[in-house]
Amino acid sequence: MKKLKILNSRRFKHGSMATILTVGFIALVIVINVIANLLLARFPVNIDLTEDNIYQLTQESIDYAKNVKTDVDIYVCADHSTLESIASSTVYYKQAMEIIEAYEKQNSHINVEYVNLLEEPEFANEYAGYNVSEYSIIVKSDKRVKVIASLTDLLDQQYDSQGNTKISSKAEQVMTSALMYVTDEEVLKASLLTGHSETDISGFTSLLNSNNYEVTEQNITTEELDPEASMAVIYAPTTDYTNEELKKLDAFLDNDGKFGKTLIYIASVNQPDLPNLEEFLGEWGIEIGDGLAYETNTKNVYGQQGYIMGLDYTDTDYTADLRQSDLPFLSYYTRPLSAKWEEYSNATTKVLLSTPETSIVVPLNPDEDFDINSQPQESHPVAILGQRTRYEGTDPTSSNVLVFGGDTMFNAQVLASANYNNNEYTVNLVNKLMGKEDSLNIVSVSFDQEALSITQSQYMTFSIVFMFALPIVCVIVGIVIWVVRRHK
Repeated sequence: MKKLKILNSRRFKHGSMATILTVGFIALVIVINVIANLLLARFPVNIDLTEDNIYQLTQESIDYAKNVKTDVDIYVCADHSTLESIASSTVYYKQAMEIIEAYEKQNSHINVEYVNLLEEPEFANEYAGYNVSEYSIIVKSDKRVKVIASLTDLLDQQYDSQGNTKISSKAEQVMTSALMYVTDEEVLKASLLTGHSETDISGFTSLLNSNNYEVTEQNITTEELDPEASMAVIYAPTTDYTNEELKKLDAFLDNDGKFGKTLIYIASVNQPDLPNLEEFLGEWGIEIGDGLAYETNTKNVYGQQGYIMGLDYTDTDYTADLRQSDLPFLSYYTRPLSAKWEEYSNATTKVLLSTPETSIVVPLNPDEDFDINSQPQESHPVAILGQRTRYEGTDPTSSNVLVFGGDTMFNAQVLASANYNNNEYTVNLVNKLMGKEDSLNIVSVSFDQEALSITQSQYMTFSIVFMFALPIVCVIVGIVIWVVRRHK
């Protein structure tokens, strides 16, 4: 009887209910945890707390990947567990792996595999002609193959003025570019013309490669221009062209009377007089001036000298697609240009970029009496497009000569910077001239940031809340519940 009274007592009933609720709650947590682990194993989910979501694809890449209609295989030539071990201690490779694996989550047509070349010699033999080695990345479709030589090609390494190294990731840019390359119906060709002691062209070449132009070098002194190339590039030559070489350029742009070709000429402050080349450009209505553009208004100057300035977008036809049209196109040590005419017969010229109206021209070797403050201030063109157009009925077809006043506009550091529009504007401009619809402009991701950044005051607030306030509240609530139940 005594036991029955205990079972019917209020204390036992409340105590039993509390025990049942506690056990039930713990069981529920365990079940939820098991289910969550199973779901995560089947559908991995990563939460990216970085400020710029550096471990996630941008919407541009997501949209392209989702629209892929053909099967694409991405082979990473490395043992997965070994690469994971490296990635666990190296943020660059961790980010690269996350980006690579993100593509197959967007589309069932995209498959990512890790292949150990030593354990699979048949696979290594299949791609022996592509110079594949450990840590290479192969992107393959039934149309073509793109090989990224190494994981280090997913990184961009630059040096600042103090010689410090700045590493950023271009993993998404490279991988989306490769995806586009193997799925595009047609790949346009670009010929880089050599043979005249040209300046280093690696920055501009990288720009074209990353936007899926098939880039090849041609020595114009010994070769004919590739008739299948849609574009030719002359990058800051330091010796003049011969008449025979200029005839090759004329034939290329004329294209047997069909037009539809583009020549890009990039000048440099380090060039001597090149009368033959400059006469050729003059036939397209473009003249290259002497001296250097210099900005007198310090509000438009970047750095410590007036030779580095933000340019004005004189023509807006090529700025409509810019994501941030307020960002400057950076120019420094740039020669001024001028247009001989706006329209002449079937030829036209159009100024695309120009210096601010507060700029002047400084001679390359100013004498002691030269006074910057006494020079006339006016805007000077530094990028001009010359066109010749023919009509097939009412349909126009143009050949283009595009001239930039400075090669430093396209050095790798400027093109990689998200602070300037040099990359995106040039990509938009060139693609529109070539009639290329698909474009890619994904900014490199900097690692100069913490995964989760908070201020010291925020840290103190969080510490007080989670280390003191929340526990105290829990204790008070517990005491109140105990007292209320104790007196029932």
